[in-house]
Amino acid sequence: MAANTEAKETGRGRSIRFGALGLLAASLAGAAWAQQKLELDKALPLDGPALVQPSGLAWDGKRLLMVCSVHDDDIFVVEPQGDKAAFKEAIHIRRPKDAIGMKLAWRGIAAGPDGALYLASEQATRILRVEKDGDAEWVGPSLLEAGAEKGLFAGGNSGIEGLAPLGKKKFLVAASREPRGLLDVDLSGKAPVITAWLTDRTTLPLPTGRRRPDFADLTEDGGKTWALCANSDAIAQVKWTGSDYAEGQYWTYAQVAEDPKYKYAGLRMGLARGLAMDARSIFIAVDNKGVGRQADANDKRPLLLVFKRPPGV
Repeated sequence: MAANTEAKETGRGRSIRFGALGLLAASLAGAAWAQQKLELDKALPLDGPALVQPSGLAWDGKRLLMVCSVHDDDIFVVEPQGDKAAFKEAIHIRRPKDAIGMKLAWRGIAAGPDGALYLASEQATRILRVEKDGDAEWVGPSLLEAGAEKGLFAGGNSGIEGLAPLGKKKFLVAASREPRGLLDVDLSGKAPVITAWLTDRTTLPLPTGRRRPDFADLTEDGGKTWALCANSDAIAQVKWTGSDYAEGQYWTYAQVAEDPKYKYAGLRMGLARGLAMDARSIFIAVDNKGVGRQADANDKRPLLLVFKRPPGV
């Protein structure tokens, strides 16, 4: 990949700006991986006591958990029940003192190896650690400065969008789009080490000319990290090569996103905002922004798409 990148050393570690082939070399991406389709198992409206805009999913080993960008104080549990996915409050977050009264706008949730949950705040550009009883504290500093040094977080819709644990006190955090990027957050030493990458090009297909490369969520499962690339209607493996991040196999769900049964009227951009996996399934949460589906304009509930997990994923 050296021929396709420009690299320079910074005080935060090795920083790489990806070249003409974008996030990944073609030998690792589209040219090597055929467009494989995820097989839909169920499409379930998210049904619960409040209007939600799903913004992150996590599987904690027993439960499917969800955060929403408009509910700053709650983590929800989602349970498929017949023809719907019922959700209810699972954990009420007791904020740290410096976050009381602040708009947090959760954009990702992950289950850590220590048993705690970790949430990504778009507004604070920080990671919050939440215990099972709801006690919460910030871990590490704001990521805004490290990301801004590489041109990330530059636009109105270019904040944090997902996180995945890479080990004890280590995380991979996604910057959403325009430009998109990745931040490696290492909190295991005496001082935090944050390394940012600009990753605004991709070999994944973009269905329309208006769409730009994006990350909508990250998840880690079985030692593999996966990115939800909503504007490509796909999930893609994100791999560490030893010197930078590269994209491995990817799977598309475009055939579902474009199906009138599941499509939302008048919304063109990729709407998927949450990604999680268990042993049998891949879960993708769709934020419909309160808009009704083409097939039923009166049904304004967001969707939980449940796909069969392919062998090898």
